[in-house]
Amino acid sequence: MSEPTDLLRQEREAEELLGAVSSEVVGARLRRARQRMGLSIRDLAATARVSKNSVVRLEGGGMPQAMTVVKLCAAMGIHVASIAKPAGDEAQIVAIHRQANDRWFDLTDFGAGPVEDRPLSEEERRERVSQGLKVPLLILTNRLETGRLLPTVIELYEESEKRSHSGEEMVYVLKGRARIHVGLQSFDLEEGEAATFWSAEEHSYAPADGADLPVRVLSIRIDDRA
Repeated sequence: MSEPTDLLRQEREAEELLGAVSSEVVGARLRRARQRMGLSIRDLAATARVSKNSVVRLEGGGMPQAMTVVKLCAAMGIHVASIAKPAGDEAQIVAIHRQANDRWFDLTDFGAGPVEDRPLSEEERRERVSQGLKVPLLILTNRLETGRLLPTVIELYEESEKRSHSGEEMVYVLKGRARIHVGLQSFDLEEGEAATFWSAEEHSYAPADGADLPVRVLSIRIDDRA
C-alpha cells in the first residue's frame, strides 16, 4: 500500500476515534505523551512536519484535525487509539500512598509478608523489634502501574544485612543520623541529607554512632524488572 493511501486510511480511522472524546481530552493526552518522551513542542512539530502553532492549538483543547493527530502520533510512535480512547479509560498518571495503606515488613525477610495486615504505630514497631523483628520496612504503595521507582521507608535500630541489586538507589534521612555502607566506603548522613549509589555494590544501612533510635530513611530505587 502506498504511503498517501495508508495516511488516508489512518485519517479516516482517526476521524472515527476522535469523535468519541472531547478536544480537551485529546489535547491533554497529546501533551502528556509529548512530555513523557521529553520532547518540546518545537521538536515534535518538526518531527511530525506540522506547524508549531498546530501543536499549541491542539494541546490547548482546539478542535483536532485528524491528519494532524495522525502525524503527531506517528512522530511519537504511538497509536491514535491511545489518544482517542474513551474518557473514562485513562492510564494511571498519579499514584498515592495513604497512611491506611501502611504495611510493615522485615527487610531481612520481606518475602514472608507484612508483620500485621494493618498500620503499626512506632510503639508497636518498637515492641516487634524487641520480639525479633530485625529491620522494619514500609513498602510505599505510590508506585505507578508501569513505573520503575520502588519507594520504601526503612527504620533502623541496628545495622541491616548487606545486600546488592541492579540499578541505582537514593537514600534520604527522614529522622536521626544514619550510616550508609557502600562497598568499602561508609558515610554518615544527618537528617535531611541524602546519598545516591550504584546498588550493585554491596550496601547496608545503620544508625550512626550515638544516634537516637529509631533512625528512619527513605529509600528509592529503580526496578530494572519493570
